[in-house]
Amino acid sequence: MDALGRSDYGTVKSLFTPGGQVKSPFLGDMPAGPFFDRLAGASAKNVITPIDIFLSSSGKNHATAYFQYDWTVRDGTLITFKVMDLFTFEPDSDKITYLDIIYDTHPIRQSAGNKYEL
Repeated sequence: MDALGRSDYGTVKSLFTPGGQVKSPFLGDMPAGPFFDRLAGASAKNVITPIDIFLSSSGKNHATAYFQYDWTVRDGTLITFKVMDLFTFEPDSDKITYLDIIYDTHPIRQSAGNKYEL
């Protein structure tokens, strides 16, 4: 969360396994590297306000981060929304194999459009 807030996409990408994947409400399933490259290209500034972190109660390699994302896109538009990131980690590792990003895209699309499109 800290690296994302600093727009340090190199560090964010390094947290994933080589085959790490991201599922995004806007972009669908894609490899983590290209996903964060797209996010970097669409972003001017990120402000992350953590709300809570949840760890798996079943001993599985899962965690969930709940936070507010104040996202300033490249055209200067500020988009604020709450997000839940569901992480799956490689067994016996701190590397992320899968990130499922969950948020309601309807208000964002209605007010700001699809900010990933060039």
